[in-house]
Amino acid sequence: TMAMFKKWHGTIIEQFDNIDRDTDILLGNREKWPVPQAIVTYITDARTKLAELVKICRTTAASADLREQRNALLKSTVGYFLLTVRNWAYGQFADGVMTLENLHSLGFLLAGERGGRRERTGETLALAQVKVRVNDDKTIVAVVDKSYAENAALITSGWPTDVHMAVIVIKDAAGNEVYRQMTTRLHNEIIMPGDSRGKQFMIKASFLKHVDDETHFGNEPTFSMPLTTEDLAAIHDQQHHDDFEERLRAIEQHRREVEQLEADHEATKANRETSSTNN
Repeated sequence: TMAMFKKWHGTIIEQFDNIDRDTDILLGNREKWPVPQAIVTYITDARTKLAELVKICRTTAASADLREQRNALLKSTVGYFLLTVRNWAYGQFADGVMTLENLHSLGFLLAGERGGRRERTGETLALAQVKVRVNDDKTIVAVVDKSYAENAALITSGWPTDVHMAVIVIKDAAGNEVYRQMTTRLHNEIIMPGDSRGKQFMIKASFLKHVDDETHFGNEPTFSMPLTTEDLAAIHDQQHHDDFEERLRAIEQHRREVEQLEADHEATKANRETSSTNN
């Protein structure tokens, strides 16, 4: 399993072998695993194109342009498997659809298995803070960051140490779960269900070290999807206002920190002068 995992970062042939093998496994298990059609289409097309480019680029007739095409497609396809496909597989594992052996057969490791360690690291108790921006009547962007209590500067980067994934959950006003997905990203564009216009939702997130960790959710903000263009304009106006207010708070926090540093510096300077005078 470690050997297969390392091939994702190995030679061109090793990376293509992983893509070829995983594509066969995913296509061969579609009756057992609900592989999204988008993934099926992407990996099938990418494998076909890569197979042709890899074959041509093995000959002396290959041009520099063809080699660049091969390298670019290989890089994007490997990235797709390690991000989109792996996150989908993590979700299937968490739901009990896939086993650990299934993940390993795809060349994917759980976070606690990296580095060759056999012991399982402890769960994280760090809470996630979710911020939501409504893009349009169909999509939102969810920013998963450290909680304000742990991240007082209100920055939008950086996760707790050793945390490589989070789970995002969205529920409707009746408490029904309409979205659940693993992510390794800070910024997540989410396509809402087709009947979401004009409805209110609640979103929350939990940091995970292992896909089967117990979830510890942080804040649970609510948001509404626009029903009309006027609603969308009003939401965007409110978001701009909230962004402005947050920047003002950040500036004020920075001002107070600078003032405190200056006061500490002056106090240290005064103590040194008093000590020098006494000596």
